[in-house]
Amino acid sequence: MRRITGTHVYSYVKCPRLAALDLHLSRAERRPPHPWEEFAAQRGRDFEAEYVQGLGAATPRYPERDFDAGFAATRALLVQGAPWIHQGVLLDDDCLGLPDLLRRLPGESALGAHQYEVLDVKTSGRSRADQILQVAFYSELLTKVQGRRPAGGALVLKDGREERFEIGDYAAALREVMAELRRLRDAMDGARPFLQPGCSSCYHDARCMAELERAGDLSLVQGMSHGARAILEGLGCRTVQDLATFHAEGARARGNLDATLVRRLRRGAHAHLVGAPVIEARPRAERFANAAIVHTLTDPFAGRVLAFGVLHPAVEGGAFSCELPRTAAEEWPALHRLTAALPPRTPLLHFGEALPRWYEENAFAREADPALEVRFVDVQKRLRAAAVYPRAVFGLADMVRHALGRDPLRAGHAMAAASWLALPDGDDRLHAKLRADLDDLAALKTRVLDAAPSEVEAASEAEAS
Repeated sequence: MRRITGTHVYSYVKCPRLAALDLHLSRAERRPPHPWEEFAAQRGRDFEAEYVQGLGAATPRYPERDFDAGFAATRALLVQGAPWIHQGVLLDDDCLGLPDLLRRLPGESALGAHQYEVLDVKTSGRSRADQILQVAFYSELLTKVQGRRPAGGALVLKDGREERFEIGDYAAALREVMAELRRLRDAMDGARPFLQPGCSSCYHDARCMAELERAGDLSLVQGMSHGARAILEGLGCRTVQDLATFHAEGARARGNLDATLVRRLRRGAHAHLVGAPVIEARPRAERFANAAIVHTLTDPFAGRVLAFGVLHPAVEGGAFSCELPRTAAEEWPALHRLTAALPPRTPLLHFGEALPRWYEENAFAREADPALEVRFVDVQKRLRAAAVYPRAVFGLADMVRHALGRDPLRAGHAMAAASWLALPDGDDRLHAKLRADLDDLAALKTRVLDAAPSEVEAASEAEAS
């Protein structure tokens, strides 16, 4: 029987299907990590090592993967009262935990006149539910050893600060997750795949996508939710093909799903079957004919903008300019040099929240120009509202692939940008990636935002009226 680990708890919160596959499949059945994924993982290991180095933490010694011996060695350190324990081993029945750090605190326990709490080192800038539940899981295993539940636990975030929380607040949620994990351990098929934002970065992505495509799964349709899929399947509408011809008269026949939602999901099924976006009918007062597109490449771990790019006018083949700030202090003037070269009041199209969030964070310490910020226009929201795509889309890469039929990674992955800095051709790679993304954004503007409604959309509106 495979032991449930903290990684399974962490995975379950992200995706129950991921946890089920990890419980049943060997590591050899995962796809190899992409270079940028290994780069990020190494940065995480380096950050943890650097943080732990100054603590003087003890590390249990035991033969590789002999976790029973590791637990015995860890327990000995706990009884001795080591101030810090790094990579300890905690066991209880069918559960195994390898917490990053155990910290000694005052207070009576089965160990003596001291007790311990759990800390996990993360490279994120803020805590997440999956990370907190992982610490809660380790804390429950620690409870078995020291005879009392730790009152709190903590995450060490990338800026070195601790974010603390009460373990008892998450006990009920952890019990539910553990019950589900034990169920999935007995039956891998107890959790079906569902297309969601994290799928593209999952090492089981090819396996699940092939399964979804073979089944014509409803989660392939843009706008589908777990609840809507369950309701539609309960009505006998089980595939994308079924959904494309699904016409329900009355609320009961459509499972009380909102009629507008059902129509939009049906259009998504049409788009999937024809392999092209369905352009929606909507007001088209803003064409942004004279707009520029502004795009960034970032290093989320370092909290840095590595490159700014501008395309003006906002069409493929427009004039391209870029800046590669070498330090955080150079970022603000770099953007202002680029925008100062544009005609006054030019709308600045961007994709997502990264640019305005960066601008807002820096504006407090700078002489910000309010007239610049009001020119920002998020085309991500407009693109999502303007069309129903042939598949569920979550980011720029999805829209490029499914609306334009292009490889969005032809110039590299945006998450690899930080790894290019150490390469001799790093600047060239940043330039090429910026230009490719800007051209893709310009093409999306032309083919989606500026396009006339699709015939299937017009027919659907006529039917609804």
